[in-house]
Amino acid sequence: MALVPLPCTGHTLRSLREAVLLPTRTGIGWRALRAIAAALFCAVCSAAVAAEPPAREPAQEATQAAALGVPPPYRGEFPSLAALNVRDAVVDEVVSGLERPRAFEFLDADTILVTELHGQLVRIELGTGTRAPISGLPEFATAHEQTGLLDVALHPGFVDNHRIYLSYVEADAATGRYYTTVVATAVLAGARLDGLKTILRVEPFGWSPANFGGALAFDDAGFLYVTIGDRSEDAIAQRGDRLEGKLLRLRDDGAVPADNPFIDDPAVDDRIFALGLRNAQGLHYDATSGHLYAAEHGPLGGDEVNRIEAGANYGWPVITYGRNYSTAPIGEGTHKAGLRQPLFYYLPSEAISPLTLYRGAMFPEWEGDLLVGALKGQHVSKLDLDGEVVRSEYPMLGELRGRVRDVKVHPDGSIYVLLQSGSLYRVHRVASAEAVPEPGDPRLIYELVCSGCHDTGANGAPLPGDTERWREIARQPRAQIQRRVIDGFGAMPARGLCNICTDAHLRATTDYMVEQGTGDAGALP
Repeated sequence: MALVPLPCTGHTLRSLREAVLLPTRTGIGWRALRAIAAALFCAVCSAAVAAEPPAREPAQEATQAAALGVPPPYRGEFPSLAALNVRDAVVDEVVSGLERPRAFEFLDADTILVTELHGQLVRIELGTGTRAPISGLPEFATAHEQTGLLDVALHPGFVDNHRIYLSYVEADAATGRYYTTVVATAVLAGARLDGLKTILRVEPFGWSPANFGGALAFDDAGFLYVTIGDRSEDAIAQRGDRLEGKLLRLRDDGAVPADNPFIDDPAVDDRIFALGLRNAQGLHYDATSGHLYAAEHGPLGGDEVNRIEAGANYGWPVITYGRNYSTAPIGEGTHKAGLRQPLFYYLPSEAISPLTLYRGAMFPEWEGDLLVGALKGQHVSKLDLDGEVVRSEYPMLGELRGRVRDVKVHPDGSIYVLLQSGSLYRVHRVASAEAVPEPGDPRLIYELVCSGCHDTGANGAPLPGDTERWREIARQPRAQIQRRVIDGFGAMPARGLCNICTDAHLRATTDYMVEQGTGDAGALP
């Protein structure tokens, strides 16, 4: 891997990622890509300052670009996807005419259930467009912008028990002017709900018609997680005797799990799983990693994506990256001992709401990345998640020009995006029979990244043909060599400057380089 600790910007990393994935979409040869990668490293990451080349005529530029195998200019409708080197995506509107949709769930591969904030719960057949409003809904408040029917979730055993869960805003019976967040469950029987039962009602009712939270998610053990907003009273997010500004963990019937983190603390409500959250409207449990993620509205700036852990305090309003709407500071700053930092935060605010984590075969280059929907930002923010670190952020699908209310991954790997304006879009690829190289190919990673130093011997990096040096390296335990590449060793920076590579990519590339360098598998290219 590269041995010189050269500074690389976020833009460089994004460009490099696009280059690494380029052959999977275009079939460009390694040699051509190596020339592109060398230019990228020299122009942006090199410590040496080169003289500016003379200007070329446009025709000369076009001829050279074609000779290097650069793809033709993108002429499609989604340049935000093309900028991520996804030039073959198709975006189709599959549903339209919904009334302020708020959330949806896949009942199966062909059927969805959609909540409308001030309207109905609707069952839609994606293939035919057939719609059926669901009867038997609870009574919910609709007098204000944020009141109404919120989220919907399926019980983990839905295929057998047909049980669903709804969150919504309820007004007090006496005056109708005070509000709270409620969660109820029922059995979906065709076009009606049977046996509706309330399992959570946050009390007392509050004066504010905003910041209700209401996001729902189940984990693979069958526990239900619910977000409750701070209801515009930020101080209670730190109070253990109040549920506002918290994330709750319940059994599927609303009972308290025996292993909840504050179960033995008399000062904290047993239902609380985490605290210090202003108004989380997005919640996703990733079964592969076992991690729970939340998307939280900040005030003026400071929207947060957090990885939720049992008993953790995420700081609101003691610490935040946002300010009051008057621009006055909030709390004690951005850091404090004992309070968690966000996984990622947005300045300025994008008004993030839904989120999901991509798992699927259709967009393998996005595997494990977070997709965060933005209301004010009107796009999907793709966070390149590498373990517990976000390596880059890129807004996409802004061309849809709508407030993103929900994002879900279909079983086939396509991505469905629900807009508040009433449309549901499907982002997918058309199957191609052409074989393409894997983006994690260690030979390709060497060509695009490692060769920048190893082909030149920069800062003492072993050259491809220096068999003795490679054999000396190979005498060390292979796991130790791989770990030093990942963590950094001596003059070699962590990850060999390939921060967009996964640990698996780095291990495979390390093995490839050692085997090639020692002569076990021929000479390095």
